[in-house]
Amino acid sequence: MRDGGLRSNTATGPGGGVLIPRTDHLPARPSWDCLVCERSWPCANAREQLAVQYARFPSGLAIYMVSTMYDAVEDLTAQGAPTPADLYERFLAWIA
Repeated sequence: MRDGGLRSNTATGPGGGVLIPRTDHLPARPSWDCLVCERSWPCANAREQLAVQYARFPSGLAIYMVSTMYDAVEDLTAQGAPTPADLYERFLAWIA
């Protein structure tokens, strides 16, 4: 399921609710720059908002960010460009 250009996380969070990431700072696809601040997504604001939302379910955040990184790799390499070297740092290093 798509929500604002992002793949929704269907994992169940604490209390049985479904975690659906919410942030005002969404990626512009296929560039993966933030639609609001034009920085590389996830920008600092998106990271902060996502970290708060997933504070009690960090494994859900990791799963969500891996899935968005996968989407970014597909978009950023669609025209034959090499995979950007900074994707791990952008999408995953900050949640560890």
